[in-house]
Amino acid sequence: MKGYIRGLAAALAVVAALGLAGQASADTDGEIKYRQSVMKAVGGHMGAMATILKGKGGSKENLAGHAHAMAELSKIAGGIFPEDSDFGETRALPVIWEKPVEFKQALTAFQTEAAKLVQVAKGGDMNAFGAQFKNLGGACGGCHKKFREKK
Repeated sequence: MKGYIRGLAAALAVVAALGLAGQASADTDGEIKYRQSVMKAVGGHMGAMATILKGKGGSKENLAGHAHAMAELSKIAGGIFPEDSDFGETRALPVIWEKPVEFKQALTAFQTEAAKLVQVAKGGDMNAFGAQFKNLGGACGGCHKKFREKK
């Protein structure tokens, strides 16, 4: 488990470093690709946790690692929608930049619920983890419904 967390931390450090480099050129397609990669990582961890919670695969011992990754990704998400990055092929809606205060509130809810998931994971109670996972999903959905174009 320690090796997994170290590897995850290293991967997140690389992602964060790439994000800092990409923010200097918000007028390139790289900014959109980076944002999409971060959000795919969020979806991947949510899907993995859902699979574990449903008992269809994975191990409950991995939930803490996924929760930690979500908390870190929620912090990164705060910087992947810079002003003037509403271009290119993206499902991000203009309302993100038109109503930045509301969008910041949605990001803060994501960060708060992800941080709570980390704390709940430390307790080892699967029912509590499932309930907090649902809260995190609600925060994700709250942002997606208002700020992301439907497929």
